[in-house]
Amino acid sequence: MFIKFKLFFSLILFYHFSFAQIDVLKNISNKANTLISSEKLHTDNDIANGLTQALKISAVKSCKKASMVNGFLLNDNIKIPFPKEINHVKKACLKLGLSSLVSDFEIKMNKTAELVSNDAAEIIVEVILSLRFKDALQILNGDDNAATRYLRENSSKNLYSSFFPNVQKQINNTGVQKKIDIILKKYNKIPLVKKVDFDLANYITLKTIDGIFYLISENEKEIRHNPKARSTELLKKIFK
Repeated sequence: MFIKFKLFFSLILFYHFSFAQIDVLKNISNKANTLISSEKLHTDNDIANGLTQALKISAVKSCKKASMVNGFLLNDNIKIPFPKEINHVKKACLKLGLSSLVSDFEIKMNKTAELVSNDAAEIIVEVILSLRFKDALQILNGDDNAATRYLRENSSKNLYSSFFPNVQKQINNTGVQKKIDIILKKYNKIPLVKKVDFDLANYITLKTIDGIFYLISENEKEIRHNPKARSTELLKKIFK
């Protein structure tokens, strides 16, 4: 009798501990499944689309900022200076008392970049949409301006060819070409100096692109570090 009771009691304990262990395993499994489902692992496609969104938003904001009144002139980070290649011309003109002519030229040069930036967003966004992000994860986990740098490295020629005609149009509208022509004409009349010519449209095109990319880079940095700047669900998902 005692042996039967002992056996019965042992069976009860066995089942008790077995079910307890099963419950523990179930809890562990449920927790693991929860963690996996909440991980929100993103695919290469998610990352590429997120980088595209980040660059589009940055480009639109940057072009809007650059095209504001005095957007270039009053921003020391993107202000276009008198061309250093012909800085000796500037120095000579200042000695000749032509400081107002030089100043007016610099103002109009920055005004030209401002006007070009007004239509630049559409051009840049079109280029962004054509990009194929290789090593998207590496770009995502890269430096603060990794996406902007990738955009520039893969689109500089296209952007230049698209910007240049707009610059040519605007240098005539602002009168900046006439200003540099007057400056060079006066300089070239100085005895014994080497005659100077300068491609103003090329210079303003390059500097306008530099300025806009600087602003895009700053906007990318903001998206990476400020959750409030992530205006879409995809940006919130990939940038953490």
